[in-house]
Amino acid sequence: MNDFSACKLPELLFARRVCYSPCYSRNWHAIKEHQIFHIFRGSMTLELASGMCYEGRAGDTLFLPACVRHRDRFAGPEGPELLHLRFFWQGPENFFTAPPDLIRHFPAAVRADIAAQFHLLHLPGNRMDGGFDSPWQKQRITMQLGVILATCVEHLVSPPEPFHDRGEMRFHDALRFMDDRLECPLTLDTVAAHLHVSPRTLARTFRRCGGIPFHRRLLALRLERARRLLEEGALPLAEVASSAGFSDAGYFGKVFKKHFGVVPGKFC
Repeated sequence: MNDFSACKLPELLFARRVCYSPCYSRNWHAIKEHQIFHIFRGSMTLELASGMCYEGRAGDTLFLPACVRHRDRFAGPEGPELLHLRFFWQGPENFFTAPPDLIRHFPAAVRADIAAQFHLLHLPGNRMDGGFDSPWQKQRITMQLGVILATCVEHLVSPPEPFHDRGEMRFHDALRFMDDRLECPLTLDTVAAHLHVSPRTLARTFRRCGGIPFHRRLLALRLERARRLLEEGALPLAEVASSAGFSDAGYFGKVFKKHFGVVPGKFC
């Protein structure tokens, strides 16, 4: 059983009901606070730098611990309508190691109760900065957030041993194999042959465990490698492209700008 008695109330920094534009989906980032996204309308996906993706739809809640590098992918022309909270909190360790969609695994009655609590939050009016209209308002929202977190901790079970699922094992084995050979030509067939599975099986594994197709995951890995090399600043652009597996410099510049919003030569 989880011991919530030693946990303090969260320190609430930001609370806002907002529609985020899809343009905010482009860049990888990490912030120092914990975050909650409760979805009122539409859908979003948290894409983690580790390769995992977590999708949420209307009524779902996604948690993101502090300092986790990720990208928020907002669907639709207007983006989803969210309750976005940012806060500090010293909660139990197994809460922060649970997956972002942990509430989805709770009993239906508990999920409904948590969703109702989010709807009861009285957020600041017309505060685009996510601030508060008064100290009392901030205190009231903080206490309600504390109740939500306590409910989650109460129903959080110990996570299973990592990679207990054969598909997850295959997915992470594939990611390690690809990351070790990004400078080489890689295809679905070559990775499947290394894992001794059919290309069709591996393609299904990537969609189920990673949320995106094989070729998009490979491109994301190559771009992340290129970003790290550019930040280190030790290699010229041509070698950065080659080390990340891009044989065509023009294509590299095009996809890098689409992904990060700036051409490689001006990234750092």
